[in-house]
Amino acid sequence: MRSSTSIFLLSLTIIDTIRICNDIMYFIDVLLNEISFDMAEQTFVFFYPYAHYIFNSSMTCTAWLIVVIAIERYIFVCHSSKAKTICSIPRAIILSTAIALTSFGTSIPYICRYQQNNIEITNKSYGTNQTLVISSLWKNKTFSTAFNSFHYAFRSLIPIILLVVFSLLIVKRLRQCQFRKGKRRTALSLLMVILSFVICATPDTVLSAVLQTGYLEASYLIRGIREIADFLLLLNAGFNFIIYSAFNTLFRKTLKEMAGRRSTSSKPLLGNTP
Repeated sequence: MRSSTSIFLLSLTIIDTIRICNDIMYFIDVLLNEISFDMAEQTFVFFYPYAHYIFNSSMTCTAWLIVVIAIERYIFVCHSSKAKTICSIPRAIILSTAIALTSFGTSIPYICRYQQNNIEITNKSYGTNQTLVISSLWKNKTFSTAFNSFHYAFRSLIPIILLVVFSLLIVKRLRQCQFRKGKRRTALSLLMVILSFVICATPDTVLSAVLQTGYLEASYLIRGIREIADFLLLLNAGFNFIIYSAFNTLFRKTLKEMAGRRSTSSKPLLGNTP
């Protein structure tokens, strides 16, 4: 399991976990809404600007990690003689770190998209209530249009184009040449990861590129459509583990060994029991 591919998949797992935890916050807020609407509203006002930033950052990071996986698999399949020198573990660590820093760095303006606004409440025991409004920076049409165009292209459009191109090249090479079963199975599993991302990310890409609005300021119809697109992204984050387990025998074997080792270590020693 010690390979550059494993480093990229581990990085992808970490980012997917961050995105899933971020989505859980929305679920908690829905539960709070059943208990207290005011509590849920104030919780949403507090965490949504950060959740919006984490969502866009993690999506960007996921997209480019999968692009790197596709490029690496292309090198292994189409240029196998150079693969061992090009695809090393240190380079994978450096590249994964650079992708994460770039993704979270380029998404920083999303933190400034919303700001809290105090509203006077006359029929409540307290005097003010907080809501979210679009910040003055994002009300600037020139800035918002330019940044949205750049980020949606960088986050989704360019990665999807690259993934389709490299996937087609890999499939073409696999059909032309005979590879050993293990190598072919690994290539197919990673192609499934790529295909899963392209299918699940395309609706969000189209929706974001066309509308260029956040969830908060969208109409209820658009919010409903975006919920479907967000569900597909969440499904993609949890689906990769199933792909690894179904196609990669080494992954299943290592997972069973780890689970067996853990269950053995958790059993009490008979000689030490009274």
